[in-house]
Amino acid sequence: MANRLAFTWQLSEAHGWGLVGVHTALHLVERGRPPLLLAKPALETLRPENRLRLRALEQEHDQLAAISAQVGGQVIRTGDVDMLHALGNGFLKSGGAAIPFQGRRNVGVIAFEDTRLDDAALARARGYDRVVVHSSYNRDLLLDRGLTDVGLVFQGIDPSEMTPLPPSGAFGDRFVVFSGGKLEFRKAQDVVLAAFRAFHARHPDALLVTAWHNLWPASARTIAESPLIEGAPEPDADGRLNIHAWAVANGVPADAFIDLGFLGRRAVAAVLADCHAAVFPNRCEGATNLVAMEAMACGVPAILSANTGHLDVIRPGAALPLTRQTPLPDPQGARTGWMESSVEELVEHLETLYTDRAAAQAMAGRGLDVMRAERTWAAFAAGFVDLCTV
Repeated sequence: MANRLAFTWQLSEAHGWGLVGVHTALHLVERGRPPLLLAKPALETLRPENRLRLRALEQEHDQLAAISAQVGGQVIRTGDVDMLHALGNGFLKSGGAAIPFQGRRNVGVIAFEDTRLDDAALARARGYDRVVVHSSYNRDLLLDRGLTDVGLVFQGIDPSEMTPLPPSGAFGDRFVVFSGGKLEFRKAQDVVLAAFRAFHARHPDALLVTAWHNLWPASARTIAESPLIEGAPEPDADGRLNIHAWAVANGVPADAFIDLGFLGRRAVAAVLADCHAAVFPNRCEGATNLVAMEAMACGVPAILSANTGHLDVIRPGAALPLTRQTPLPDPQGARTGWMESSVEELVEHLETLYTDRAAAQAMAGRGLDVMRAERTWAAFAAGFVDLCTV
């Protein structure tokens, strides 16, 4: 019988790591193998049906935390649990597990964009019995550096949550362009602004709707590295990035831009129902870009940079790829594979979607089919568990 799995990161429906945990936990619970949670789950972020199905895991976590406190925070050891460790750039541990725990096998789970794989990082990677990644880009980087036991499984979407809905008409008859992902240089919101400025000059009915909320100010400030825009958004009185003012200062008309801030999961499909295009000229993705996949799953025609993790999503006729890719300067070796998309090509693709709405919808339908056939959380969880229990 396979060992029980323990997660070192927090279950949540507010970010990618959390979704990995939630859908893997649901899969394990359904199969009578509930995971052990070493970080308290954020059940308040979950949809009611998922919260109900996973509540017992929180109760067990609380009991284990109490035992840990009784033994003064000493490491709890057991041979019938395998540990799944959330890792960040450089194979450093992340995830915030509060309970010191040691199992039998240790599996490192990572999606990385900083490609500085020095000797120390590789030594940390080799300290795990297996490493699991979420893109061919990450897998190939690790294989090239001599790691041998690297598993690959693609993240996904939940068709019961991300699905086409009837448009609400909230934006009238405007041509709505959506862009999502936390604001930072890597996500290339500067390319979006530059392309939208040019597109809007041709089509004043265009509206850019964004979900660029970023809780990490240092990460948000990296957008100022771009030569396409000036500066980075400043925080307002409540500490939120004033993205609207920043976009306007960079030439986007005030009445042609709406930033939704943090978009809760219950609102995603409804917002996307009113959009005619979703644009992702990202410079690098260590996984496969959940926001892009969710847009495709909601039946929105997508434009994707043909680089890094996006290459695992792009299928002929299912999205418009940005193929004019230029390598970024990389003096420190931190951006192997990072690419700059062409602003002009992005404008051309927006023109294509604007001009031929029937062809755009046909492409969106193919994208939706790809997501449902190849990129569901159910398929991810099954493959992930198999990789982690070998």
